[in-house]
Amino acid sequence: MDYQVDLTIDAKGKKCPMPVLLTSKGIKQIEPGQIMVVEATDGGSRSDIPSWAKDTGNELLEATSEEGFFRYVIRKG
Repeated sequence: MDYQVDLTIDAKGKKCPMPVLLTSKGIKQIEPGQIMVVEATDGGSRSDIPSWAKDTGNELLEATSEEGFFRYVIRKG
């Protein structure tokens, strides 16, 4: 799907826990209802990012894997 992305977090090449920490920092930069994309290469992000979204009341709209990295689309709650 296409979303209007308000912020993109590049966590490619970062190891756990950096993708989640960067995601947490990034979500504070946008307003409720806005969309953030997180791109990561760490395989741990496949469980960490969805768990973080659920625990923090943000909505994981999409989680995909493409071209050797993982992409998460999150709407701030």
